[in-house]
Amino acid sequence: MLKRPLALFFLSLVIFATHTNAQSDKNGACKFDEFGDVAYSDLIARLDNFAIHLQNEPRTKGFILVYRTRRDLPGLNNRIALRSKDYLVNSRGVARDRIVTIDGGEGDRQVQELWIVPIGTTPTPRPDAYERYFPDVDSPRKIDEYGFDPAHGRTELPSWFGDDRDAEYLETFATELRKQSTSIACIIVYAQYNPRPRLVDNGDYEPVRDVRRDPPGTARQRLQIERARLMKIYGIKSARIRLVDGGYRKLRAVELWVVPRGEHTPIPTPNSFPPKRTRQKQ
Repeated sequence: MLKRPLALFFLSLVIFATHTNAQSDKNGACKFDEFGDVAYSDLIARLDNFAIHLQNEPRTKGFILVYRTRRDLPGLNNRIALRSKDYLVNSRGVARDRIVTIDGGEGDRQVQELWIVPIGTTPTPRPDAYERYFPDVDSPRKIDEYGFDPAHGRTELPSWFGDDRDAEYLETFATELRKQSTSIACIIVYAQYNPRPRLVDNGDYEPVRDVRRDPPGTARQRLQIERARLMKIYGIKSARIRLVDGGYRKLRAVELWVVPRGEHTPIPTPNSFPPKRTRQKQ
């Protein structure tokens, strides 16, 4: 039998651990988990546990709060939060309207928080999150950069994540464009040319070799998709949108830039150059 002081010590550890893993605020919102930049397998395991608790508590909503560092692109918070939301909805069956994503701003480190929140309330953001520098609004500013799958229109997500919800990934970009009402939206897209293409998962857990070189028009098609979403969903006028075919990179990429009036659009930076086809001699 443990002596009383020792028993009290272990009991205090249990209470502390429970409080650390499930902190509640004055609104009744409960912080379910908190973590930084973790491996994909670790992220999925945490989201699986989160989904189970949400399904067991149908009168609650799940909030995903993401904080970035001052060195990260402004769109990172929204992109990370939506990646987790898409998994919960499309792979775990949680209703989309039960998941709320929040851009927490800047912190000392990159952090993702998962909250279980009673309907009608919101969690309390961290008090130490704020903008730690003043952006140069007189120069072109990259807001975000992500990959895409030309077959499904996905943004840095495998095709098995389900229906096309990519427009949400433009939210931070559209917000910055509204703040700078005279600025221009510049979108640069790079198609893929990779002599040693990687393996990709098409959703059936059977990895296949990615294409070596995208067909002509891949970048232009993606540019049109992004412009249509900015105009239709966020109300950005066509005259404020500049589209740039950036050529080829080893991996497909979309860059989103806010360019002040009078400034030149960013110069594309391709890093892969397919050999030019030569006409065969007759």
